[in-house]
Amino acid sequence: MPGPDTLFHSHLPLADKIAGGYANIPGMTADDVRAVAHAALHRAALAFDPARGEFGPYAARAIRNALNSLHQKEARHAQRHLPEADLVVTDSTGGSTAPSQQLPDEFQDVLSQVRSQESRRVLENLLASLPARTQQILALVAEGNSYAEIGERLGVSKQAVHKAAAAALGSLREQLAAQGFGGLDTQGFLRTATR
Repeated sequence: MPGPDTLFHSHLPLADKIAGGYANIPGMTADDVRAVAHAALHRAALAFDPARGEFGPYAARAIRNALNSLHQKEARHAQRHLPEADLVVTDSTGGSTAPSQQLPDEFQDVLSQVRSQESRRVLENLLASLPARTQQILALVAEGNSYAEIGERLGVSKQAVHKAAAAALGSLREQLAAQGFGGLDTQGFLRTATR
């Protein structure tokens, strides 16, 4: 089993890739975000127990958790420290609206924005790695077509369509698990796998 230093250095590209999805953290540069991702990776390498699974998914979870926490913290900080002039806006009657009503929308649900962007990016990359025919089948399923309708359209049996779709979904689940995800939550966001 490789030691913590080896695990850390060999997984730096993973940390950089995940950090790239968090470029919109208020007040943080890309280097700041990368540094937090690297620190989370280092902590994960030190704490890793090989008896509990593979390091890659474990590290990915640790890095995402650290960056999600950083995003929430910085968004709250930015929200509290917006200049006073930005908080008071005169409405059409000449009165001022309450500061709580003037906070920019992007701060209202920061975590949802991050999770939505990351979920879309990860799923798009995984779907793009599938064969074109499989992508077509999954797109037709997503549009609400039955296996029989898809089979008729593509000139194959509905069983062949079902088999192709089931195999593709199984492959996507495995690839998501390898990246530290446990499927979709009720909002349609990728959720971090639990151990």
